[in-house]
Amino acid sequence: MQFSIPLLVCLFFLSVPLRADCEFSDSSWQQVKSKQQVELYRRKTDSAVDDVMAKTTISSDLSAFILLLRDTEQGPNWIANARQITLLERPQSNQDLVHSVFNAPWPVHDRDLVTLSHYEQDPDTLALTLTVEDASDALPEIPGIVRLQGVWARWTLTPLPAGQLVICYQGSADAAGNVPHWLANRMLLEGTFKTFVALRKILVTPDYQNKPLRDIREPLEKIPNDT
Repeated sequence: MQFSIPLLVCLFFLSVPLRADCEFSDSSWQQVKSKQQVELYRRKTDSAVDDVMAKTTISSDLSAFILLLRDTEQGPNWIANARQITLLERPQSNQDLVHSVFNAPWPVHDRDLVTLSHYEQDPDTLALTLTVEDASDALPEIPGIVRLQGVWARWTLTPLPAGQLVICYQGSADAAGNVPHWLANRMLLEGTFKTFVALRKILVTPDYQNKPLRDIREPLEKIPNDT
């Protein structure tokens, strides 16, 4: 059974080609909601649980998004259902090994996942792509919590004129355990939407804006301070 939760991604990714904006070439994507400046889509799969895609446009730096994802203490404040997010290791400057724990409604057991992420930037378009791969073997399973498997996800950040940024997320994962299909789909859609609504609010705060990272090229060519 597959199971998608918002941001099961947050920092983890599967190696895929760099692309601009969301991937709509597959006509099987169906729009579920367009509200509060968030577009939400689902795609049927061979299993009974959907893939999810969400998209929003916001005024933001590229670096701000990476800074937010790496602010693990803030994760539960905007990532729907997240209880705790812990950075385990940073193998390289653009990689993060992360353990995330998610609350699930009774009687479903809480879920966790271990993922390795990395981000890359297109030198021509400046689009930033973050991809996630499952890294479950990096941490023993925790009693009473079900480990998500087969995680895949991608964030794509595409700069637009006037400081605008298109943020797109696509993802899914294997829930393991006996999760009803209707519940997995409901959590997938509701959680992803809530996460994007919260993302729009927290990303624009001074904690993350105007703090360019040295390995990310901003459209306005902002130069980071020496640290």
